[in-house]
Amino acid sequence: MVEFTLADYWRYQAKFPINITLSDQKEEYEISKTHQYHDKVFKEILDNKKEFINFIKRYTEYNTVDLEEDKLEKYNPKLITSSFRIKEMDIIYKIKGRNVFIIVEHQSTIDYKMARRMNRYCVELIRDVEKREKIMQKYPLICPIVFYTGKKRWDAPITMTDEQEEYYGLKPLNYPAYNLIDINDYTKEELLKENTAVSKAMLFEKLKTKEEMKEILEILTKKELTEEENKYLQVILNHSNDVRKNLDTEEIMQYQEILNGKEEKGMTNFERLLIELIDEKHEKRRRMKEEAEREGRQEGRQEGRQENRQEIISNMLKMKLSDKIIIDATQINQNELQKIKQELKVC
Repeated sequence: MVEFTLADYWRYQAKFPINITLSDQKEEYEISKTHQYHDKVFKEILDNKKEFINFIKRYTEYNTVDLEEDKLEKYNPKLITSSFRIKEMDIIYKIKGRNVFIIVEHQSTIDYKMARRMNRYCVELIRDVEKREKIMQKYPLICPIVFYTGKKRWDAPITMTDEQEEYYGLKPLNYPAYNLIDINDYTKEELLKENTAVSKAMLFEKLKTKEEMKEILEILTKKELTEEENKYLQVILNHSNDVRKNLDTEEIMQYQEILNGKEEKGMTNFERLLIELIDEKHEKRRRMKEEAEREGRQEGRQEGRQENRQEIISNMLKMKLSDKIIIDATQINQNELQKIKQELKVC
């Protein structure tokens, strides 16, 4: 892993005399506005500190670095050029209390000028820190990362040294390199096993056909997903051009319903129908309860309800339904269920 250091700054700051300043204004990335889908989704994911740490530890050599959510702070500046053009830097995090920064620039296409861009970003970031701190005890250490999710393998230079013209025996300047994370270095199988939101977004970038997409979605909707995985998988279903191109609206809605918890994973149609019928009985008993309370017959109502519920549970146990389905359907707790099992001598 390479870093942009103080020595690099001194050596190259004169190469970028353009008047650029940095602003502290936090950039909000709306899913449906000006940026392309690919950039928006990955920015949205990496803006989550937990997912950013997973990303750094899984896909870079910094897997042993002590990174925790409470040690990170977001640093989201804009570059404003002398021609008043704004360049939004994708993701910048700072280690709290330290002049240590991590820049992640996401690319869905190859940029053959990326080495120059990343050097310019590092120089301007150090200039901004100088302005803020007046007197710096420690100069910034910057880790520049290019995160590439395109179809073709990245073949752009990773350092400006590679772009220099050679002339006889003259040695080129030794420019710093950026760190490259190329999606093409990972297989679909590897990404499917990862329990991170960014791995799911990367996975969908690698799918090429409707059959592949449906196969992967069938696997994912049956997995125990983390909260972040579920959230961003729904973002992908809602906004991915590739998803809309391969799946019709009805198919997308079916997968969304599963992710929203409207369908129990692995539950048969019969079991879903049974739950619906039991829910109707719950509603009927609720109305009976209100009527009984008005008439002052609470004691009889409570006894009848208990008997009715126990009868329902007894029937569900005979049908060999799982504890989870019985608990969800009857609102009983695990201890009460175990007592009923013991009374009915059911294992």
